[in-house]
Amino acid sequence: MNNLSLKQKIIGIITVIGIILILIFQGGLYSKSTASVEKLEDKTTTTQSENPEVASTNPSPLEKAIIWGMQPIEITFNLPIENIPELKYKLEPEADMKVELLNDKKTIRFTPNKPLPLGVSFTLTIPSEAKFDGKKTLGQDYQVHFKTIEYKGV
Repeated sequence: MNNLSLKQKIIGIITVIGIILILIFQGGLYSKSTASVEKLEDKTTTTQSENPEVASTNPSPLEKAIIWGMQPIEITFNLPIENIPELKYKLEPEADMKVELLNDKKTIRFTPNKPLPLGVSFTLTIPSEAKFDGKKTLGQDYQVHFKTIEYKGV
């Protein structure tokens, strides 16, 4: 009977220690994950309150890039763009371009409908009035210069 009683005491002590450890670790892990979620929410709020700006381009870097005549150009912003018809971009010299807003609502793709002339420098301007979600605008023109590849013949 003493052995059974001793076994029950050991099992009881192990059970109590196990419950205490579970409570300690559960409380520690729970409080850390809550803090992480709060930090993540703060970062998300900060990102949404930022002013619109260019996050990336393709090709990268686009400034002074040399591209093929039919190569699409992509400009990705940090905020969603409100709509393409109001973008009112300007390409100098003029060229026939298809302009589309990709599914992420942040990336604009400019694709030539006909090959761009070779060896020509272009300036692409997105005006400061470009509209983004939250009624925000660029605040200043975004301008980039690129050139098509040159062909000198064989």
